[in-house]
Amino acid sequence: MKLRLFILIAAGMLGCLHMEAQELQHAADSMQIFYRRGYRYVDLSFRDNRTQLERFLKSTGKAMKDGSIDKIVIRSYASPDGSSKANERLAAGRAEELKAYLVREGNIPPALIEHHAEGIAWDRLLEMVAASDMQHKEEVLEILDNTPVWVHDSEGNITGSRKQQLMDLNGGRTYNYMLENFFPDLRNSSNAALYLRIMAKRPETEAYPAPPDTSLTPEPQQVQTKEAPTENVPEPSPEQSIESPAPAAQTDCLQPEPAESKRIYPKNIIGIHAGYGISWIVSYGMKSSVRHGFEIGVTDRIRLMKNAPLYLRTGLDFISKGYDIRGFDDSRTTMYYLSIPVAVDYTVISWKRFTLTPFAGLHYAVGVGGERESGNGRAAIFSRDGGFSRHDFGFICGAEATFGRFMIGAEWQLGLTDIARTDTMYGDDSHMIGYKNVRNRCFIIKAGINF
Repeated sequence: MKLRLFILIAAGMLGCLHMEAQELQHAADSMQIFYRRGYRYVDLSFRDNRTQLERFLKSTGKAMKDGSIDKIVIRSYASPDGSSKANERLAAGRAEELKAYLVREGNIPPALIEHHAEGIAWDRLLEMVAASDMQHKEEVLEILDNTPVWVHDSEGNITGSRKQQLMDLNGGRTYNYMLENFFPDLRNSSNAALYLRIMAKRPETEAYPAPPDTSLTPEPQQVQTKEAPTENVPEPSPEQSIESPAPAAQTDCLQPEPAESKRIYPKNIIGIHAGYGISWIVSYGMKSSVRHGFEIGVTDRIRLMKNAPLYLRTGLDFISKGYDIRGFDDSRTTMYYLSIPVAVDYTVISWKRFTLTPFAGLHYAVGVGGERESGNGRAAIFSRDGGFSRHDFGFICGAEATFGRFMIGAEWQLGLTDIARTDTMYGDDSHMIGYKNVRNRCFIIKAGINF
């Protein structure tokens, strides 16, 4: 009898503790961040990561401001394909990087963030299969439900596995279907959940005056009634609603407030590009015929302001320029430069995965090769016979449009310095086009990818 009484008391205490825990902690928001295959870093341009992070950081900032934040829990997963250890290491790295991002961009104390690598997401795979219309669905569910991860014989030796049975099903075609349609989301995502401490005001009768009707239901049902007041229960004041332990009231406090909207912009964006260009020169108010060329290079954009898409743009380009002169003195000139741009850009349009970014600045270029071909033969353009200086300096401007990671753009280059050291054809006092007072002009159309 005493034992039975003890069990009843213990069960009651556990129930009270469980109810108290439910009052003190509430999962107010969550997000799912996706990664490119093999990458561990947070990429705002991939899928809807930017939107997810902006919303989550806003909710977190609100909770930190009112002191209700309890913790943030990050969970990352691996998929069954490939090396289990490699996938689990990648999942752990992604959880660590997401934690570092939240600390850096949201000013969240690291002690409030837990991160866990959960291994292979078998439960999530089960949900995805159950919700799909794939072939052999029932057989897959049977394996996921009833086959252990490792199958052992009576002596404890491993004789099979859940993964092996999935791979053997239907000659491997079913596994390949899951590999293509389900596994990317299993291995390429991390989940983060925000938990809040909701402070309950005691006693409850202070927050909600008890009605005189003695036919009211017991106290647990009164709590539910306060979340959705009936005509017999007075509606709480706004101040009381803020202090209420009701999850609905707390969730309302975390609804987006457009006036406090705050976008998140990556600190550094590196990209590579290649393009087609046309170039010519101007000299004494005249211009030459155009010559076709190319450009390849790398761009490094460094954020200048945390809350605005203002970036310093630099990098290194290898570019082909030149010009043709026809009529009075046929010649063809080609010049190859290494160019370093220094510019500022600002994103004026950002909509889902599309952005439009104009830029302007200066560039310095040094000639690394080239020649002039004329009736007198050929000459290295940056030699004494060629007569051109290796150094060029000018103004650049343009715009780029990005679609996720992919970029297309246009750029205008206006040379400001006279690149002709001496007129090797007609003498230093002549005003012949192409041999004195020469300035480069170039227009480039390019495409690339950002990392």
